[in-house]
Amino acid sequence: MRYALQSRKRELAVRCRLDGHSHVPDPGGRGSDRRIALMLIALFTACSAPQGPPYAPRDAVETFELHPDFAIELFASEPDIADPVALEFDDKGRMWVVENSGYPLDVDGHRGRVKLLEDTNGDGRPDKTTLFADKLTLPTGVMAWKRGVIVTDAPDVLYLEDSDGDGRADVREVLLTGFAFTNPQHTVSSPVYGLDNWIYLSHEGYTRAVVFSKEFGDPGSEIHFTDLPGGPRVPVDRRSVRFKPDSHELELLAGPSQFGMAFDERGAVFSHNNSNHARHEVIAARYLERNPLLRLAQPYEDIFEEGNPAKVFPITLNPRFEMLSGVGQMTSACGLTRYLGGAFPGYEDTAFVAEPTHNLVHADRWSVKGSTYVAKRLEPAEKEFLASRDAWFRPVNFTIGPDGALYLVDYYREVIEHPEWTSSETYESEILYHGDDRGRIWRITPKDGLPFVQVNLGAMSTAELVGELKSANIWHRRTAQRLLVERKDEAAVLLRAQEGVHALWTLEGLGALTDENVAKALASADPAVRQNGIVLAEPRLGGAPRLAKSVLALAGDSDPHVRFQALLTLGELDSAEARQARDEALFAGIEDEWVQAAALTWADARPQQLYAEAQRRLGDSPTEKQLTFFKRLAVMAGGSRNRAAISALLGSVRADASAERQAAALEGLRAGLAAAHARPFLKRSGRESTSYARANPRKCARRRSICLKRSAWAADLQRRLGARKRPSRRCARTPIELRAQAIRLLAADEPERHRALFEKLAGPSEPEAVQAAAVRACGSLESDEPALDLPSRLRELPGEARTEAAEAMLRNDRRALALVEALESDAVQPWMLSSRQKHRLIMYSDPALRARARKLLDAAEGDRRAVLDRYRVALEKQGDPAQGQKVFKRVCKKCHAVNEDGEDVGPDLATVRTRPAAAILSDILQPNESIAQTYESYVVETTDGEIHEGVIGPQGPTFVTLRREGGEEDVIERSRIRAMRAAQLSAMPGDLEQQVSVEEMSDLLAFIRGAKR
Repeated sequence: MRYALQSRKRELAVRCRLDGHSHVPDPGGRGSDRRIALMLIALFTACSAPQGPPYAPRDAVETFELHPDFAIELFASEPDIADPVALEFDDKGRMWVVENSGYPLDVDGHRGRVKLLEDTNGDGRPDKTTLFADKLTLPTGVMAWKRGVIVTDAPDVLYLEDSDGDGRADVREVLLTGFAFTNPQHTVSSPVYGLDNWIYLSHEGYTRAVVFSKEFGDPGSEIHFTDLPGGPRVPVDRRSVRFKPDSHELELLAGPSQFGMAFDERGAVFSHNNSNHARHEVIAARYLERNPLLRLAQPYEDIFEEGNPAKVFPITLNPRFEMLSGVGQMTSACGLTRYLGGAFPGYEDTAFVAEPTHNLVHADRWSVKGSTYVAKRLEPAEKEFLASRDAWFRPVNFTIGPDGALYLVDYYREVIEHPEWTSSETYESEILYHGDDRGRIWRITPKDGLPFVQVNLGAMSTAELVGELKSANIWHRRTAQRLLVERKDEAAVLLRAQEGVHALWTLEGLGALTDENVAKALASADPAVRQNGIVLAEPRLGGAPRLAKSVLALAGDSDPHVRFQALLTLGELDSAEARQARDEALFAGIEDEWVQAAALTWADARPQQLYAEAQRRLGDSPTEKQLTFFKRLAVMAGGSRNRAAISALLGSVRADASAERQAAALEGLRAGLAAAHARPFLKRSGRESTSYARANPRKCARRRSICLKRSAWAADLQRRLGARKRPSRRCARTPIELRAQAIRLLAADEPERHRALFEKLAGPSEPEAVQAAAVRACGSLESDEPALDLPSRLRELPGEARTEAAEAMLRNDRRALALVEALESDAVQPWMLSSRQKHRLIMYSDPALRARARKLLDAAEGDRRAVLDRYRVALEKQGDPAQGQKVFKRVCKKCHAVNEDGEDVGPDLATVRTRPAAAILSDILQPNESIAQTYESYVVETTDGEIHEGVIGPQGPTFVTLRREGGEEDVIERSRIRAMRAAQLSAMPGDLEQQVSVEEMSDLLAFIRGAKR
């Protein structure tokens, strides 16, 4: 009886959480005794209050904290929908919802669905739900098109249509195929109709599956149309895709995007990945393809002004994090959406991104910055636009509705991270699919609300649709443009009387754009129209001198984005006037690296000539941005493998009076030659690089001289570096960066010859940059032996060099095994590895080694120490920040500061306040589990027998500073250092529970999390 009641109680409690009801049936009937009745009364009381997670939708809304200028309401939820990941409004105002119930691992159940939600009674809310299509695998996006929808479901892009009117898709065509069947977060998703009439697909390409290689190990093939054998094909690259189904056009974009893609009103493309939440694809792929020698590290700009990953400010109670979750920082960014709905007055410049791991929505204000943009937090008070205390709230996507509201997709699951990056404890448990019967769509409006609207653009006349192109709401403009292009109605010539980017591109889509339309756009007062006019003029320039002249004039436009587009487009012209305009634009905007890159996309960009011209124009005190330009030119020259070009460039370098510029040129030349496998040039440069590397700055007399071996090559470099023809000194004062570049140059060719030199320069008597370059060179040796010695030296190396040492250990199985063995023996501590290096170990291809690494690096909850468990109650208390400040001053201030109040031995505590309280508590009580990089404790032994210990402070070429508790410092000459190693433990004491009670810990956490920067 007792067991039956306990089981029944558990069952009822679960039911209360699932349906939100407070009604409880009497399990004992009329014969129940008083004890059962009391138990049921208690149970009834418990069920009456909201419980969770999970929460019923009406209770979940109470867990939200939203920007005060906005309101949020439930639009749709279970049981009508479950596991939603994307949505779209069609021209009739109906909502299409993609459900991905098979995520994360069910690839055989084909549980994916598309549902159609309709408002049949005119109140603006859906009251009819139709299962439009099912038996999809892991669908990820939807876009209204023609009489149906386009759905992404790797490896395919599908077109689904109901041709017989029964509400079910009876047409299922594969438009594109060949995409990788990989982790759904990285494969094809999020189709969007672009301003230029292309359909854009977010795509990050194949992500190598290790743990679940059987399910997600298909790397894909060439992406192609299924109905056109011999049609265009593109490789499954790590780049997004755009296509036109009707004309069978298919192209790769310049860069990737992980799950979602955004556009602004000018048509600029914005992307993201999980930790970089806002990127601008500055240069389109077609321009980059003009000059293969221009090797951009990335074709996009990370536009968030604070750098990536952005700090986030969750309010979640009992949050859930997996092994690789970036706690307190952007780690799962998705659904990037630039708000262009026209219904948020004062917030027209705002963009939203979902962050499901931290249960929040982040918002930024975007503005123009040079050739690109900058994103700044909407909430400077260190709050998020929307955050939830509910750990199951999983925002993943957005769309702008016909009413101008922002519709938010809430996947609502207990676990959101893919099991490939979770512990085995997680992916082997039943919690992986907790919540797969739930899902919500929330409607966000200004705080005074927005009226629902009923629309049917598909029933409008062509003239009415033309009028919709002027709407303030992007949904109306984009939908009207798509419908007009699909109709091919000759009456659309009405557009020629209109001005605007959508009118221009609609004419282009109809094949009705004339040179007169383009000329008018180039002369427009609207910079967005001028910019798009330049793009539309591009294919016409050869046969339209008038248009070419107008574009030449716009290279000096007042709007930076118009100037930038003109610089790119003029690369299609082969004329002296175009080249002169390019050079003027380039040197006027040389401090903008994207202007540099745009000028170098030109097919006739000759690096040796531009190098000499830049020297002449820019003087002998180059800025950092200018050094980037000179390095780029040297990379291009080296990559060309053209002896004449390289010799000409070296002639300019020879005459250069700037050591900084020489270092940049050396590094660029090395990179370009190495990429082109131009071995002979590397061999010739080896002699001078040895002299660079050996130079001892303590024995130098002249700043820009250097010791060089006697050879024709060495003599040439001697003159170039400004040394006397016959130097009387063996060594000279050489800039640190120049020495580091020389080591990298040596390592690029025949590194075994210089092994002894590399090992010598990796010692503590050298500056950190030199040590790092030398360690990297050791790691590049084909022989494993030097690398296998690195784990024993890891403690001796400063941060940058230690990172290089760990990289060297991950180059092959033998080295990786040695690294894991060093972790097992405590010779290497987990905190000595970067997060990326830990990721590589726990995703290692060898199953046995991977299992050993995961055991060491997996921060599972069950492994917490007893003292941490005892202090968890502090997380549930409402701490007093004022009392916490007293604890800080008594215990923490001697090593930490809060806004310069305290000592700079450990991190400023105001910089860690974004981490959840549970993570901060773990850092405090288990400091050796997570030591902040650059705040490691070091032990230094000197040649005269002294031993010093402290946190690394300022460093120079000849000295190292150690900081100790209380702010005291030891400055040690490098020449006195016999040994230097990282300490076994954090500089932070590991017994703070002896100094801080549970109550005081609650206060301290409140103070830290409330600290202001």
